[in-house]
Amino acid sequence: MRSIGFLSLALPALCASLACSGYDMGPMARVASAIVVSLSASELETGQPGIATAVVLDQYGAPLDAGPVTWSSNFPEVAVVQPTTGQILAVASGNAQIVATFAGKEGHQTVTVSPPPILVNEVNTNGDSPVGWVELFNPLPEAVDMTGWTITSNDLAHSFSFAPGTIIPSGGHFVVEESSFPSGLNATDGVHLFSRFGIESNGTSWSGGPLTTLGRCPDGVGPFHVTLVPSKGATNICP
Repeated sequence: MRSIGFLSLALPALCASLACSGYDMGPMARVASAIVVSLSASELETGQPGIATAVVLDQYGAPLDAGPVTWSSNFPEVAVVQPTTGQILAVASGNAQIVATFAGKEGHQTVTVSPPPILVNEVNTNGDSPVGWVELFNPLPEAVDMTGWTITSNDLAHSFSFAPGTIIPSGGHFVVEESSFPSGLNATDGVHLFSRFGIESNGTSWSGGPLTTLGRCPDGVGPFHVTLVPSKGATNICP
């Protein structure tokens, strides 16, 4: 019975020191504990824009409406990000971490930047006659849509635009006839291929074109050489 008497005396004291004195026994204040970053695309092509978004989580793992994060890139030479909006621009080939910072916490995702995929593969200048051509090659394991791409001679002010929906299949060739170039292809000239993001994908130049063609040897990957014979729309025939 003495223990009951002790509790009867202790409980009022406990009440006075806690609830009865106005002590708040409610949940702890929510604070930022982690940041989850998402990218519109984890792989971008040089010149391609993207967007990063972030969700701040509290100590319970619940989203916290805490205000905007600050964005940065650990390799702005590869990909830059606008500090307040999370807008990304792919600059050059490589990998970069896009980082969100808030209240001393960080979250990040990696973006991979690749060069424009299509290559100039073979050129038939045919001297100054108007029947030359340029062959393109797709080295990727997937097809490439050429919508928005352009190609020019050294007359960069005038270009040929590929028709919407033009597709070059994986490992495939595509030929642009000289008649498509506003200024043609001269005996001493060059050709420049630009991606849908306005980045020069590939090109070459020549002075006094060869009797055959200039082609990549090996086909699609090597440097340009004078070929044995023209191979329009097909694998280059190299010495």
